[in-house]
Amino acid sequence: MITKNKLKNPIFCIVAMNENRIIGDGKKLLWHLPGDLKRLKKITMGSPLIMGRKTWDSIGRPLPGRANIVLTNSISWRAEGAIVVNSFEDAIFRADQWIDLNWKIDQKIVQKKIFLFGGAEIYKIGLKYCDNIEMTKVNFNLKAGIKFPKLNETDWEKTKLQHNLATNDVPEHSFWHYRRIV
Repeated sequence: MITKNKLKNPIFCIVAMNENRIIGDGKKLLWHLPGDLKRLKKITMGSPLIMGRKTWDSIGRPLPGRANIVLTNSISWRAEGAIVVNSFEDAIFRADQWIDLNWKIDQKIVQKKIFLFGGAEIYKIGLKYCDNIEMTKVNFNLKAGIKFPKLNETDWEKTKLQHNLATNDVPEHSFWHYRRIV
């Protein structure tokens, strides 16, 4: 059993959602935010990402420069570039292993952070281990879909980092950092 105080490396969460906590439809990205994709790459580069199989399928390929750890119930599922695990504990173990191995090779590239990368089940399992959330809030009118778990807002200090107005095909959105205070 994993306990927060025994984690070898900190676990961060990275997520994009609308005002109704909708993160997706289970198949594809709901919005295209080039600035958010650049930010995501900058924040997660050199780190292990823990994601569910549906999130992997929606991306369609491994994200380079990061460990792509896929948590699935299927014991036979495989994909090139994926580190396949069947438990959250194993996902953390494999993430720590990847960090240790790659840290020895190049400390300039590897971050000693693990990222929860989605979807909703991964967030639901892992949020209790997170003290930091990198969040993109998207002004996108959608009421139904897959939701990010509800946070107790009083447990978090929230800092708005940047606000982006809507342009042609890009909806209004803002970047936030949440830090657990309780």
